Amino acid sequence: MATPTIGATDGPRREISPDARSHESAFKYRPELDGLRAVAVYLVVAFHSRLGWFRGGFIGVDVFYVLSGFLVTSILLGDLRTTGSINWPRFYARRVRRLLPAALLALLVTAIAYSVVASPAEMQDALGGFRAAFLYVANWFFIRQSTDYFAAGAVGSNPVLHFWSLAVEEQFYIFWPALLGGLYFVAKRAGRQRWVVLRGFVLAFGIVSAIEALYIARTNLDRAYYGTDTRAYQLLAGAFLALTPQLFNASERVRRPARVCAALALVALVFTGTAALDLGPISRGVVAAVLTAVVIVALGEADGGAARGFLSWRPLTYLGRVSYGTYLWHWPVVVLVTHDRDIDPVPLFILATLGATGLAMLSFHLLERPVRTSRPLDRVKLPVIAVGLVSSALMGLLVMPAILDRTSSSVAAQSISTGTKTGLRLLDWRTARADVPKLPDCLHAPIDRCAAVRGGGRRVLLVGDSIARMWLPTFTEIAKRESFQLSVAIYPGCPWQRGLQYAGAAVVTRQCDAHQKDWYDRVVPQYAPDIVVLAQAPYDDPIRSNRFLGPDGRVVDARSEQFEPFLQARSADSLRALMTAGRRIVIIEPTPRPPDPFDPLSCISEGRSRCTYQASRGPTPLEQFFRQSASPPQIVTLDLDRVVCPRLPTCDPIVDDIIVKRDVNHLTATFARSRAAEVDNLLRRTHVLG
Repeated sequence: MATPTIGATDGPRREISPDARSHESAFKYRPELDGLRAVAVYLVVAFHSRLGWFRGGFIGVDVFYVLSGFLVTSILLGDLRTTGSINWPRFYARRVRRLLPAALLALLVTAIAYSVVASPAEMQDALGGFRAAFLYVANWFFIRQSTDYFAAGAVGSNPVLHFWSLAVEEQFYIFWPALLGGLYFVAKRAGRQRWVVLRGFVLAFGIVSAIEALYIARTNLDRAYYGTDTRAYQLLAGAFLALTPQLFNASERVRRPARVCAALALVALVFTGTAALDLGPISRGVVAAVLTAVVIVALGEADGGAARGFLSWRPLTYLGRVSYGTYLWHWPVVVLVTHDRDIDPVPLFILATLGATGLAMLSFHLLERPVRTSRPLDRVKLPVIAVGLVSSALMGLLVMPAILDRTSSSVAAQSISTGTKTGLRLLDWRTARADVPKLPDCLHAPIDRCAAVRGGGRRVLLVGDSIARMWLPTFTEIAKRESFQLSVAIYPGCPWQRGLQYAGAAVVTRQCDAHQKDWYDRVVPQYAPDIVVLAQAPYDDPIRSNRFLGPDGRVVDARSEQFEPFLQARSADSLRALMTAGRRIVIIEPTPRPPDPFDPLSCISEGRSRCTYQASRGPTPLEQFFRQSASPPQIVTLDLDRVVCPRLPTCDPIVDDIIVKRDVNHLTATFARSRAAEVDNLLRRTHVLG
């Protein structure tokens, strides 16, 4: 008997009604729930393949959670109803036999395959995720890493990022039996009303969890999306259904309406996963959880009907039975096939679907089903649990480092010298990879929380995306040297231009829009900066240009005639909004970045001695627009190309014994700090200072 997990199925089972007034007949196997799993898993595959129409396809995970809460609670209630207690060894042994074999195999094969295509630096980045996946804490690991699930592209992403959702379920399986057993013990004091009391507890906990998720999402979306506590409401929604068998014992009169309701709810659920619905991920998850609950109940009541017939279609139910494996394999397939190459969404979806489903079928028939149905293993429950836990720990703590951490930190590339003496040194590529400045954020909070340096002199505000964050150590040193007060209005992936937003996941757009409005409507007026420093990514770089949402909601990219005029109009409007008497505005021009798919740090980590690259020549049209808009000293532009690449047009990976870049786009914090004197001199030369 298997665990109902993401994409998993238990096959036929007896699910006993907990209500004393209900008949003692079992809930029979429902093939349509396997069909629903298949729909859910391919929604997730579509989302991870970047299919534009399914930008909300991540709700497939929300569907899985409701199903898992429903099915695993039904199993536990079978024990409680018949014996008054939970058979702990049997429950956990079956969870181990269902979950671990497929997961261990997927993680091991993924690690080996990734070590073949990835650089040592990339493997080092991924190692922590593999460890966390084996130890069932991947969701909390990615919260700590501030991993943006929605902005993460396929290229360069952690190949086990998707294990965050499995970690949430595994944590639920660990704690839910004890909590349910405790609640059942307390509720028994209510006598005949014990099931009503138990439902009340579960419903209350679920509502609190949903409210917590919606509240936390306002300021920390990663925490709200990955957190076990902020996901509990979906699992508890399924548990509530299992605790309420009356929902599945209605009269014959409701069967025909139930058919219509099931079909409409299923269509609405799929629609919730499309880009047509403009909702944040947490709100979308709440909607998906409610619709999934409606589908489960309506399908249980419907005797036939289009929705039940479709979801009970044998090929679809088979895909649902192997969907646990499909979920395990699809993201590694996406990451591996897009490593160092770009694949259009439709071909990528086809590759991911075929590859993941094929691997899932092999895993199901050769490993998962034999282990799950083994009679000898069914007789040794405690040893099965012990072997499973020890295997996970050994794989995470010993085997993964042996596969993914096999190189030294020494560098072969030569450092060039500019004669600058800062006392700073950074030659360990592992340290360089993680050399990111801490970022204060005062969204919907007092603006003093935006302060990076407190002082009594002029007020400086650094505004922009992750490129602005990159320059934070530089301006921190300048502020200390000049006794400035430095604050930041920075959100990664969010341009300083008001109304300019990347075309990507809807959540990125919504978060950026909230930050931009807060910057322009509250932070700038209240802080009243004397100097505003603006920094941005090279939006119209001919090597790797970006895509944005136009005023009509359509995508505007480099192929559109409106691309440059659109960027310039947004920039001009924002500059006008920032201008006021006596204020200086500094626009930092984008610095050179290497051509695709070259990454200087990955090159260094491979021990290669030649890791230089050539900067693209000439300013982009947007840079030319900035220079034309400049009116020193009120508005000035800073060309920092020679600060980053002293031998321009040749860019060196190591300057003055400091690794320059931590990835293709961003300087290391140490290098940015070391250039403070140069940037300070440029600000004085342009009369911004002095």
